[in-house]
Amino acid sequence: MKAMRVHTYSDTFKEPMVLDDIPAPEPGVGEILVKVKAIGVNPIDLSIRRGLANYVSHLQLPHLLGSEISGEVEACGEGAVNYAKGDKIFGYCPTRDAYSEYVLLRENYASPIPEGVSFTDAAALSVGLQTAWHALVIQSKVSPGETVLVHGGAGGVGIATIQLAKALGCRVLTTVSSKEKADFCLSYGADETINYREEDFPARAKELTGGAGANVIVDVAACDNLSKDFDAAALKGRIVIVGMGTGKGPMTTIAVSGMMGKNLAVYGISARNLDPVISEVIDGLNEIWKTHDLRVPV
Repeated sequence: MKAMRVHTYSDTFKEPMVLDDIPAPEPGVGEILVKVKAIGVNPIDLSIRRGLANYVSHLQLPHLLGSEISGEVEACGEGAVNYAKGDKIFGYCPTRDAYSEYVLLRENYASPIPEGVSFTDAAALSVGLQTAWHALVIQSKVSPGETVLVHGGAGGVGIATIQLAKALGCRVLTTVSSKEKADFCLSYGADETINYREEDFPARAKELTGGAGANVIVDVAACDNLSKDFDAAALKGRIVIVGMGTGKGPMTTIAVSGMMGKNLAVYGISARNLDPVISEVIDGLNEIWKTHDLRVPV
């Protein structure tokens, strides 16, 4: 089969990926073989292409990329009984090997494509919505009526988190960098937007919450925001770090007193830690889809 592989890391992306011929995989126990129709692109793919040490230290060149796919089931391995050849599915690839004609997917990582959703749109659903569920439901245990501040609302994870938070009964604030992005986020359900280039987001977040601050903050760029998040958070608030920021290193500086003074909880999450509960996550999202048209627009 054809596969697009990384042979050389490049901070400037001047070294292209290479179209290789590699053996097609065969489904094992509990796996389905998917004929790929579309592939999602995420910030982690850019970080790996750049060769950032904390992303590639465990990889061996040449290798594949890609965390999310959509396509049709081609074959099912032993014990994989929920899908049949020809079923249209989307899903997350924890092994990050999606840039190929055929991909193996563990059956419990797959979901049927919702009615009216194209292969292209479905390929963008897994990472954003599963990350949003991880942050809001599993880690911060958000409750209806709470205020959620979403950083980078116009991004894939951001727009998914806005929609899920609204579906869970929350008020949603989000940071953006332009009016165009503000309008975009409002069209997907955000209650208020904060232009972080023009406004001090902690001050504005507190103003929009009557001085209380946000109960939950979902941060995709913690290396830039974390210390300020402490100021924007409410008493006993929860801050969930879902990303360092595209191309950022892993280090930042915080004022510990900002956490202590408000009894804040700060969580970091990673998709690989969803493995033991992935079936519950997908079941939960499938239930939400029955009443809410969750989308991650391409």
